[in-house]
Amino acid sequence: MKRKVENWSIERIVKERTRISFPEYQRQPNLWSEGKKILLIDSIFQDIDIPKLYFNKTTKDSYEVVDGQQRLWSIWDYLDDGYVCKINGTAKKFSALTPDRKTQIKNYELQITVIENADDDYLRELFIRLQLGLLLITGEKLHAATGKMKDFVFAKLPKDAFIAKLGIPARRYAKETLCAQICINSFRHARLGTFARTRYEDLQYFFQEYERPQGGQLDFFQTQTKKIERTMEQLWQCFGEKTKELKNRSYVLSVYLFLEETMQQNKPISQAQQKMFSEFILKLWRRLREEAAAGFDRRNRELYSFETLVSSAPGERYQIERRHTKLEEYYTYYQKTEKIKGD
Repeated sequence: MKRKVENWSIERIVKERTRISFPEYQRQPNLWSEGKKILLIDSIFQDIDIPKLYFNKTTKDSYEVVDGQQRLWSIWDYLDDGYVCKINGTAKKFSALTPDRKTQIKNYELQITVIENADDDYLRELFIRLQLGLLLITGEKLHAATGKMKDFVFAKLPKDAFIAKLGIPARRYAKETLCAQICINSFRHARLGTFARTRYEDLQYFFQEYERPQGGQLDFFQTQTKKIERTMEQLWQCFGEKTKELKNRSYVLSVYLFLEETMQQNKPISQAQQKMFSEFILKLWRRLREEAAAGFDRRNRELYSFETLVSSAPGERYQIERRHTKLEEYYTYYQKTEKIKGD
């Protein structure tokens, strides 16, 4: 296990945004009041020291926030023109600042402790000492469940070729959590025509609901799980070895839901449709990363908007619905132009 302290400029924090993720135990990004956010930005303008953040380095270029989510979202929200802050007595959004003031924010450095190769026991102990509260993440807690849905999500789906090849971390039941999120939304959409929030308490109730299905509920369970398996098979046919490029759970969830709905409407998709669909999804993902890496120099407002839907409160039902609508819109545009909307 390695631990080192690094200084990251806010400009770097913006550029690395898509590589920074938040564990399931973390609080929602908008927990801080606007007054507290403004105080943080004012501290930056006055060059007052901000408490250290803690990142767990999960892969070569990806980080999981151990402590500091509220500070990060407060900074990103201001840079996104989400609220105003008084500068010399005048309330201004970031876009209205002078070039010197913008540079002042970009150059401000945050102190970050970066942890590498830490095992789960160390991270749990660190969580306790930083008083983050809930220790077990969603996947770990769901693993304690029993019944048919738990078996399908934890024993069967992770062995699927598409899930197994995904580029998301396999540690701490991350893939199993994704499978649970897919199932709750697939089942809810089939029954009610809407999507579902994917917090732990929602998934827990869902597992309990299908712990021992009988009669008509069992028939529905069997029908729906077969549909999920067929959709997974189609995803593998679409992406194959390129599946490993997909590294974000929220994005993969939306890709799954979009293809499942497409198959319901058009039956199994043709090879030509598979090719176009996979090209679109991979190109959109690459462009999202490119725009995020551009930071302040980003040009595609459409992609910036979509990236926010992926990274901000991604498990909330309204965000899942918005991503679904956007994917439909973008894919329709791509089929006509072979371009990503906004480029």
